[in-house]
Amino acid sequence: MTSVRILLLALACGLALAQCPPARAQAVALAADRPGTTFNTVGSAIATVAGKHAGLNVIVRPYAGPAAWAPIVDSGEVALGVMSANSAYQAFTGDNEQKTAFHNLRLVRAGGASLMLGFLVRNNGPIKTYADLKGKRISSEFGGHLSIKSSLLASLKIAGYTWNDVTAVPVTGANDGIDALVANRLDASWASLGQPRAREADTQIGVRYLAVPDTPEAEKIYQQLLFPGARIAVAEAGAVPGVVGPTRLLSYDAYVVAGKDVPDAVIAKLLDGLWKGTEELFPVHPSLRGFTHEASVTSAPVIPYHPAAVAFYKQKGLWTEAVQARQDELLADAGK
Repeated sequence: MTSVRILLLALACGLALAQCPPARAQAVALAADRPGTTFNTVGSAIATVAGKHAGLNVIVRPYAGPAAWAPIVDSGEVALGVMSANSAYQAFTGDNEQKTAFHNLRLVRAGGASLMLGFLVRNNGPIKTYADLKGKRISSEFGGHLSIKSSLLASLKIAGYTWNDVTAVPVTGANDGIDALVANRLDASWASLGQPRAREADTQIGVRYLAVPDTPEAEKIYQQLLFPGARIAVAEAGAVPGVVGPTRLLSYDAYVVAGKDVPDAVIAKLLDGLWKGTEELFPVHPSLRGFTHEASVTSAPVIPYHPAAVAFYKQKGLWTEAVQARQDELLADAGK
């Protein structure tokens, strides 16, 4: 009888365990740009790797641009985001559409020189250099992307032009500008290297990226009109569709960011997962090739690192006295 009771008890316990739902991965929202853009692809890759290696269910939420989502990451409504260092600089300093400094933004991981950007034109068209842009129809405005507007202004200055020398064609986003190029509603638009919509456009009309003029002033103009971390890098021929030869392009870092009050445990899990799955990021998109272990801590951050990120990188031996000094400056700027 006793053995029967034990058997029944064991069966009951087994049934109870079978009915208990498995532990679910912690859900975390991540803000990104719209589908078809570079940062939507970057955000999706981060989410995939974090889900595989960190046990986090990272849900990508698309927005019109950083101007739309920076306030809600700053307030804590959304935990994470992916953005350029340029956009992070504008958000943190208050040099943005809202004229508000979002001092609660924190850096989680950097991708070194991850972004490369420039003018995209028809490959068989008359525009071959920046000098050829005079009098042409060029995309403008770009909705929630102040960084693109600043990039266009600086690029025109490098060419020796202003908006008065070209015809501005307002668009609402990076993909919309390429749509207009394909539809022949404009002659040049702004695009990042490897942007999915740019790849698609190459199959439709054939496109090429214009090389930034090789002058000493070019990089200085980008740094003055965009932010101090802007630089020029060379994309090798064939790196992606549209790069028809070695091409000088605007370049800067990409960031994974978080609100300052996101729990340390969440950031630690995310970073551990990304660290383990780093090499899985590289083949997804050219902008993810800069997300190496070594580039995780940039020597010139434009927003402070999250405290859990600081602890993580100290453990990995990447945190330096120089970065700590910059961290202290940025925290002082934030008034924290």
